[in-house]
Amino acid sequence: MADQIAEFIRKMIVAGDLDPGERIVESRIARQIGVGQPTVREALMSLEHQGLVVRKANQGCVVTSLTRAEICQLIRVRAELETLAVELAVETATKEEIGELLLVTERMKEAAALGDPQRFFEHDLRFHQTLWNLSHNCFLPRLLEQALAPLLAFLFIRNLRRNPGIDMMVSAQAHVEMAEAILTGDKCAARRVALEKLTMFADQHLALYE
Repeated sequence: MADQIAEFIRKMIVAGDLDPGERIVESRIARQIGVGQPTVREALMSLEHQGLVVRKANQGCVVTSLTRAEICQLIRVRAELETLAVELAVETATKEEIGELLLVTERMKEAAALGDPQRFFEHDLRFHQTLWNLSHNCFLPRLLEQALAPLLAFLFIRNLRRNPGIDMMVSAQAHVEMAEAILTGDKCAARRVALEKLTMFADQHLALYE
């Protein structure tokens, strides 16, 4: 039950029903779902571990809000860890597994064509989670999930959902190129493409940060 509630709250955060920095009132969530507050508290602990919420003194849990400096720090961590995931995927992933990555990009294109940013974000996150798992490293996906889940959610809520001018189809195609680079089996080329696309994403989102 706690896992289901955590997923419910996560979707509220992604949908923008809970904004960055907004306090999450346990009693309100409990009434809305029809469960006890201890179960909601357990769900929030899970989301806190994922980095989507933070617990503050005298406030309880609030939705993660990142400063520009914090975003820049996370972007640097992302560049190092996610390019490592790409390199390991080149070494260990099968063509069938990489095909699953390309399949996710098709879902991203469909969401982009529909102009559905929330669905696009869900598939975008799924792409990266799939990529991390293709590293076949038992520690890397967990590290990336904890570091990047709050970053990706925050940037989505703040930028993609609020700026219809962002071309989701261009973003989807960039993900296709990352997957195809892994498929070549050329580790150096895959790393170069990944860094290029991650830098593009970072520059795009930072440009929208006031």
